[in-house]
Amino acid sequence: FEISLIKRAADAGNVWAGTIMILIYTGMRVGELVRLTRFNVDLDAWTITGGIKTDAGRDRVMPVHPKIRPYITWWVNNPGPRLIHRDGQPISVDYYRKSIFYPTLERLEIDYKSRGLTPHCTRHTFATLLAKAGAKTTAIQRLMGHSDYATTANTYTHPDFQELWEAVNQI
Repeated sequence: FEISLIKRAADAGNVWAGTIMILIYTGMRVGELVRLTRFNVDLDAWTITGGIKTDAGRDRVMPVHPKIRPYITWWVNNPGPRLIHRDGQPISVDYYRKSIFYPTLERLEIDYKSRGLTPHCTRHTFATLLAKAGAKTTAIQRLMGHSDYATTANTYTHPDFQELWEAVNQI
């Protein structure tokens, strides 16, 4: 439900909602997103090269899902010092969290406080969407930039209760 609200806002021209969609459909950490330049984006191959933190995550190549291509294209065509910027100025992770992410969710009337939603939750959403779609565990692991799938499976994928019922009913 929240993803459709965010997508609707992004499609209506809310560029900050578009950045949330980018996080959801790439699995990037906010720190990875705000460090990108437009030179990390290959619009011909529809890939983004970036990543930080671990050897497995550093400089990984991430496919750009068709749903987020318009948002990526918008940022590439509005150059600044970084791919995502505010009025031509680079932004920090803390600034993104406090001045972009949370205010955008508030404007969309998404109750992030009671649900404990943070920008990092977009990585969990990405992993869960991939798992629900039946993506191979090795692909999910590589896309997340994890060296061990146990990290991905135990920390990032969250089956909903209906899926758990369906799994139990299979036996």
